[in-house]
Parts: sequence; structure tokens; C-alpha cells
Amino acid sequence: MNDIDLVPGHTEVHVWAVWLNAPAEVSHAYRCLLSPSEVARADRFVFEYLTRSYEFSQGALRLLLAHLLQCQPRDVGFEFGPRGKPMLQGGSRIRFNMAHSGGLALYAFTVDREIGVDVEELRDIPEIEQVASHYFSKAEAAELLSIGDKVSARDAFFRCWTRKEAYIKAIGDGLYLPLDQFQVTLSRDAPAKFVHIGDDVSAAAGWTLQHLDPAPKYLGALAYQAAPRNIVFHGPLNPEQLLNGI
Repeated sequence: MNDIDLVPGHTEVHVWAVWLNAPAEVSHAYRCLLSPSEVARADRFVFEYLTRSYEFSQGALRLLLAHLLQCQPRDVGFEFGPRGKPMLQGGSRIRFNMAHSGGLALYAFTVDREIGVDVEELRDIPEIEQVASHYFSKAEAAELLSIGDKVSARDAFFRCWTRKEAYIKAIGDGLYLPLDQFQVTLSRDAPAKFVHIGDDVSAAAGWTLQHLDPAPKYLGALAYQAAPRNIVFHGPLNPEQLLNGI
């Protein structure tokens, strides 16, 4: 990565997409990047594929942050907010977030603003009406259910879901904030944005939502409380490329 300026400027968000599968020797190399507590967490997964996915996703985060901080991956220090959102130790201006789904991880980096990112692999949702009615606002659910085409409805569902999750992750509240307490756009023809947060339309105007198409059959979103920033997208890369410093 020596020929790539990873450090985001004041008006940028850098987004990296990394695939989460590679040969066993690469998996071992990523495992060696982790802290002892992260290795212990990896080993608590019941299924081996979940262990490997965690090793790749967390190892990639350490590689990217190490380049930002000009240190070794294992020297990157984390602390956690009240709801468990990770951040860098030492008061760094760098803000980051990560998400993964299926075989792909997304990493978002910016400065001076908390940020959330989400990604979802496009897949069938057998009970899409029930899920939308339970988690989405009434207006979002009604709009979704008005879409007659099954594939279009699926894509609209995931546009809505990723935008909501990105906001929840940006504010660091996990699912402690009900997803039906704010509304986002979900139509393919409408720009990604908040309609309202709670009952406050003006609060929504202070936030930016940005749609992401990180790879075929995947959708994603960014959320942060600032004017729109330029997205600098990298990838998708495979773990070997990232490890070898592309």
C-alpha cells in the first residue's frame, strides 16, 4: 500500500472492500496479526468458517489501521464506547467502522466524524413483509410492500436495512435504538437520505447517507453527521493482496 494514500482528507471517506476467503497459509498469517484476546474470540466460534471469517475481517482492519498510524498491526490499540463501538486509543482523529456479510467485508475511514458502514449480501427474504413491518417505519414498510416485483422489493429491503444499520452503527447504539424510530429512502430512483429522525426533520438534514455498490450481489451504505464527503473506494481485494501491501 506504499503507493496509495490511505489517509482520508477532510472531505473524504475511504472505503475498502475485502473478500474473506483465502488459502490456509494466508489464514494463518492473518491470525498472527491478532491480539491474544482476538485469537481467543476467534477460537470460541463453533464453526470453522466463522473463525476464519473473523480472523480475516479483524486482521484486515488491523492492516489498514496500521498503515494509517504507521505502526505494526498488532500494535493498534482499541477502546470501546458504552455500547461496544470500537475506536482507536489515544484520541486519534481517525474514525472507522467495519461490517461484513457473506464473503465480503467493508471498512470505512474518515476524520473528526463518527461513521457507520453496513453491507449485505443480496439474498431472498422469505418473510420480507413480516420483517419490514416489525423493523421498518410504517412509511418504509408501506413503500416496500407497494413494490410488485420480487427482485426489486428485495433490493429495496436491503437498501433500507443497510442505511438504517449504518446510522445505528454511526451513533454507537447497536440495536438499542428501534429501527422504526427514523425513516430513510429506499427507492432505487431516490437519493439515499434520511426523511426524519424521531419526529425531527431538521435533525435528519444534518446527516449524510451514501449508497454503496461494493461488489456484484452486495449492497452497502455509509452514515455520518456532516455534509457529504467524497467516497474513495478501494477493492474488492482478496486477503493476499492486502497482506502483500497492494
